Amino acid sequence: MRRIDDRLVAGWLLAGTITAGYFVPLLSQIFAPLALPALFIMIMASLIPMARLRLGEVFSLEADNLRIVFWQLFVLPTIILASAYLLKFSPKFMTLMLVTACAGSLFASPALANLLGLNQRKALQCMVLSTFIMPFSYFFFLTLILHSEVQMDISEFIGRTGMFLMLPAALFLFYSAYAEAMPERWVAKIETSARWMTIIALMIFGLGIVGPAAKLAHAEPGRFLTFLVIVTVLGMGMAFLTTIVMYRQGINNALTASIVSGFRNVGLGFVLIQNSATPDTAAYVGISQIPIFLAPLLMRLFVATADEGEQESTGAPAEPAPDEILAPDVLKAA
Repeated sequence: MRRIDDRLVAGWLLAGTITAGYFVPLLSQIFAPLALPALFIMIMASLIPMARLRLGEVFSLEADNLRIVFWQLFVLPTIILASAYLLKFSPKFMTLMLVTACAGSLFASPALANLLGLNQRKALQCMVLSTFIMPFSYFFFLTLILHSEVQMDISEFIGRTGMFLMLPAALFLFYSAYAEAMPERWVAKIETSARWMTIIALMIFGLGIVGPAAKLAHAEPGRFLTFLVIVTVLGMGMAFLTTIVMYRQGINNALTASIVSGFRNVGLGFVLIQNSATPDTAAYVGISQIPIFLAPLLMRLFVATADEGEQESTGAPAEPAPDEILAPDVLKAA
């Protein structure tokens, strides 16, 4: 009997969730009040499988990681902003582009790197580092440089940063102190539960955040498509440009950097600035969830197809990715 691929199931669930959010508007109304609690649970649950990794595998200030994160959160936004000025984009569109460009890496970026056989450890370290530096990038570009319509309330911004970044980190460190001594059976059950808790929380968060985007799709489809094009081109452009710039570091490192730079955690970034955001920003963030929710399924299908082709040509099972042993179950699924 063929074993069910949990990662493929998770991919279908996420793809189905984002589709349902756009075609059944009532779902967004129901889950909107649960979006923030779901985000907190998702962050906590996604950290749990990392508890028994060495600190250096999760958080690192190596020069390569600092270079990638600085490029991601400060150089890329500068290039995007300068390009937008030269192309005479409106300040509104510049703000929306910076909402993406200043966001940290997607929580699932280590899993995407693993699926593609890239450096999962580096992707994980860059994701963690960029998540904590992200608030500084938002404040620097949106408030100090652009003086955008997203006028951040500093106290609210600090409060949300503490709630969704600092508090989960503190609870994670508390759990890590005890996880090492826990029986293996308990840890396995906790990590399996955390994996599915993350998927469920992400589904609830996605449904709760796409409401403004779904309304825009029905009321102004042209504007919706414009935002979708911006989101897609921006993500692909950041990934492509990163690969070119980082190529001298080796193709594996360059592609790993492109994953963490191209796939951004716009949802978490929006939560940090939500009270200051405009309706257009809320709709744009909802639209940005489309590639994020579809990417795990599309990449998993791509890798599965490639593996099948390799098996047919060689007659042997495909080799696992080199970093497979590092992959927390929840990251593999999401």
